[in-house]
Amino acid sequence: MFMKKITKLLVGTNNKGKLREIKDLLPKNLEIYCPSDFNIKSPAENGSTFEENSFIKAKYFSKKTKMICLSDDSGLMIDLLKGKPGIFSARWGGKNSNFKLAINKVFRELYKANKDWKKKKN
Repeated sequence: MFMKKITKLLVGTNNKGKLREIKDLLPKNLEIYCPSDFNIKSPAENGSTFEENSFIKAKYFSKKTKMICLSDDSGLMIDLLKGKPGIFSARWGGKNSNFKLAINKVFRELYKANKDWKKKKN
């Protein structure tokens, strides 16, 4: 079977920080694109796992651009909060994904779960 060499790759994120992190891991000879290069907004991430959300994005962006797409999904999983916020991490920051708002919610939830959470070693 003939294998075509990949020379162009779409990284399925509109997050500039995440795009930079992923680009730094990829070979420098690849032409890297992102959805905003094609004026494409992100799809609804309605999966129940990081893996499902990543697949939703990769499939959506690949179909829209006819390019090979690498995508990921990530979030913060806190043991004391039983894995929350997990796939909902960005949503904890509100409509504009405000990091300060999200981290303040994390601290509030940690204090609700255990007022002495800072003293815990594990």
